[in-house]
Amino acid sequence: MQNRRLMIAVAWAALALPAAAAHAASVDREVDPLEKANRVGFAVYEFFDRHLIRPAALTYQKVLPGPLRDGIRHVLDNLGEPRTAANDILQFRFEKAATAAIRFATNTTVGVFGFFDVATHLGVPRHENGFDLTLGRAGIKAGPYLFVPFLGPATFRDSIGYTVNILLDPLNGPISHAAAYLVITKGVVGGLDTRARADSELTAVLGDATDPYATMRSLYLQNQQSRIDDNATSVPALPDFDEDTAPATSATPAAPKADPKTEPTAPGPAASADMPSPLGSETVVVWKTAQASDLAKGAPAAEVDHFGA
Repeated sequence: MQNRRLMIAVAWAALALPAAAAHAASVDREVDPLEKANRVGFAVYEFFDRHLIRPAALTYQKVLPGPLRDGIRHVLDNLGEPRTAANDILQFRFEKAATAAIRFATNTTVGVFGFFDVATHLGVPRHENGFDLTLGRAGIKAGPYLFVPFLGPATFRDSIGYTVNILLDPLNGPISHAAAYLVITKGVVGGLDTRARADSELTAVLGDATDPYATMRSLYLQNQQSRIDDNATSVPALPDFDEDTAPATSATPAAPKADPKTEPTAPGPAASADMPSPLGSETVVVWKTAQASDLAKGAPAAEVDHFGA
């Protein structure tokens, strides 16, 4: 009797596996019709990350003291507050827009151009918003998945949103050599900082993955959808990166079920809901992310930025 049940179970599994594999392949083609080209881009990114970006990021982390790196990160975050407020208004989230405006005014003045995050200590927490989220919350379809070397993972919709985010950067207003240097410096420093803080998580996520590309794609798509849904607790947060200390041991909620219409769940830890968006103004030289991220956790949605700001 037991042998008969075992044979029936094996027969059902034999019938189900081809159907499951066909469904997964169909989902991949729908979500990632440019997979061959994207995998080439991912391979190029991995090469430069291994030989250039990661070593530079770890050197940055080693040379600069933790408090100085934190201050620089706060300045970059503060520069993103006007963009956050603008998108809050577009989404009719006026209370959140007021919060972003208060943070910007407080940290720019009392916080010395944002070097100190005074607003958070006063009970005004930071949140992240961008035009990529505005488009998603307006119901615009994501479109094909894209992976561009040095820019990172995105969808067609998100790439448009990230471009607008860059245009909304306060430093992109004045046209001058000085402004250009500031934008480039902001991108390099922000990218190196985010890459350095996400190093252990990226290693854990991609190092043990059977298919790092598919894992990165799945984490990005799930994380971005979670951010669009404003579901801050639906994706378990990876530990904070506080200087060079060990990860915090805070409890994390259960990961959400993947939407089969969007992307099958890939192995590896889920990304934080605060993961930065990989194609922001701080991403031009380093792959928001990171919001795998970025994709382990990047700066609190320092929209990863993987990372982008």
